[in-house]
Amino acid sequence: MSKTALKKELSTFTGEELVKVILDVYDVSKEAKQYFEYFLHPNPDALLEKKVDIIAKEINRAKRGYCKARISRIRAEIKEFESYGVGAEYVCRLMGYTLRMLTGEYAYVRYTDALLASVRKFTAENVVYANKHEMLSQMMSEINSLASSQLGTPNFRRMVLNAATEAMENLASGMKK
Repeated sequence: MSKTALKKELSTFTGEELVKVILDVYDVSKEAKQYFEYFLHPNPDALLEKKVDIIAKEINRAKRGYCKARISRIRAEIKEFESYGVGAEYVCRLMGYTLRMLTGEYAYVRYTDALLASVRKFTAENVVYANKHEMLSQMMSEINSLASSQLGTPNFRRMVLNAATEAMENLASGMKK
């Protein structure tokens, strides 16, 4: 059903019927329940903390010395976080925390080549997102801070910094055209 068709259908409901539908959705759907709870009592810091915990759990998945984190799950959590309407500054903070956790975990487990490629792509996506929301300087300061930290290994930190730099260069060359 399209959004327009849903809007048309809902416009025929009375106030009581709408309340009943919302309560039914609240009872049936875990995601709807979480959204309504956030909608009624918005606390982006608590939601950020919850998402950081979920992402940390994903990053800590390991088997036989290899990290089994799924970047697709991490992206899904960030996208869901963004869908709550928390604002770009919170989304960028979550992305920064995620990069920090990925970097820190690299000191303890090995990453497959596919995961390393996904981390490079994820870093570039973060830079593009930050640029789109006029927060590029904050994102780059976070990445530079990460690159000069003691987390992970120097090679991994350099890889993250190089991926961010390449993404910035791509953005700059795209603006010139």
